[in-house]
Amino acid sequence: MSKTPIRFLFLLSLTWVILFYSGIGCDSKPFKVLAPDFQFEAGNALVSVRVPSFSRGLIQRVQVRVTEADTGQIQPIERDLNFPIPGGNLAVGEVIDIAAGRRRFRVTAFDTEGTLRFRGTADSVIVADQTRLVSIRLVRIGGKVDFQAVIDTAEASLSAEGLASLSASSVLDILEVIEEPHHPDLNMLPLASVSLGDGFSSVEEGLVGRLVTISQIPTGTRQFVAHLRDLSSGSSRAFADTVVVDVDTLDVVKALLELEQVRDAQTLADIFAKETLPRDSTVTVIVPEF
Repeated sequence: MSKTPIRFLFLLSLTWVILFYSGIGCDSKPFKVLAPDFQFEAGNALVSVRVPSFSRGLIQRVQVRVTEADTGQIQPIERDLNFPIPGGNLAVGEVIDIAAGRRRFRVTAFDTEGTLRFRGTADSVIVADQTRLVSIRLVRIGGKVDFQAVIDTAEASLSAEGLASLSASSVLDILEVIEEPHHPDLNMLPLASVSLGDGFSSVEEGLVGRLVTISQIPTGTRQFVAHLRDLSSGSSRAFADTVVVDVDTLDVVKALLELEQVRDAQTLADIFAKETLPRDSTVTVIVPEF
């Protein structure tokens, strides 16, 4: 056999092999990878908080923190709210790009010293491309203090009749002294105002008193003023004292206030000399709004 037919057959076979594999390559198609189309859905919230009006000069910063309120997890969002709003006691702010779902809004309010004073929580369902209005109510937080305000009846020259008259027409106010208020006239924060219509209790011989328990007082060293005013005398007859106590959240703190009668400017000066009242205080009573 000549070499020409062999060479021809070899080339023909090679051509068929090339065409065969070329055909396979032309008919083959890439695989399609199917995956879910993830899309981040988010909405907004307009947060509104009413700060107790009597503490406007005390609160310096109001903050909101947004977290999940269900089994899902989101990256927490923190924002400072606008406060104070001129002419009112609202703190408001808008939080944008919150992942859709049930969310929890925690608001904290801090005083001029950075101490946490109020806290509130509310849940809301965030819907994509919508703005939800979230209103949150604040409550005081902290420990509990038992204020025992006592009067020495002999020192105050109070007979049984005079004591009964004083009990029927007096109001006992408990206030906290603020060291660094926003305004010097706002150096006292009202905590409670108690009518003494049901009288005093006997503490010991010649000493009568009234127990007032106040909860949710911020922890730390605090100074408090007790001011007993006789409404029937046009508030011209008053008793006052202060006390410094360490408040914590583990135990109920006992605070003894030995009320002394303020008869005139000299008596008030004597009380100042004992460092029982702040020197810039006029013992002005402000009725708290809770």
